[in-house]
Amino acid sequence: MIEIGKKYQLKKIKDWIANDNREYRVVGFCEDDIVVCVAPDGESYILKKDYLIDPEKPDEIYSDFRMMRG
Repeated sequence: MIEIGKKYQLKKIKDWIANDNREYRVVGFCEDDIVVCVAPDGESYILKKDYLIDPEKPDEIYSDFRMMRG
């Protein structure tokens, strides 16, 4: 379960070499599946909750999101 005030890493993106190991602190929810996060550098992000690694499901480390290169 994703909770406000806690830190989470992003899931890995399939077929993408770069891996972001930073922890994002959740500061709020916009909708049921959207969270507002703050990175260690202070930058804010709006992400789907499914993109964060849930401590209750630590084996789910890959996101269903795919990056396309053109």
